[in-house]
Amino acid sequence: MNANLSSLLYLVAAVCFIMALKGLSSPVSARNGNRIGIGGMALAVLVTLFQPGVESYWLVVLGVIIG
Repeated sequence: MNANLSSLLYLVAAVCFIMALKGLSSPVSARNGNRIGIGGMALAVLVTLFQPGVESYWLVVLGVIIG
């Protein structure tokens, strides 16, 4: 994956985390905030998995199963 593309996607994930915190500040918007946070975390994990230096996918899968 291109370094510029991965940096952009990490930035989008960070914005999703900030928006999730904003959404969690009110009970009315908490569900939407959780969804945005989940999407941001999924994006960050996927970008990390597609980095060229990742070689131990089984460790990542094990961490996801445990966590």
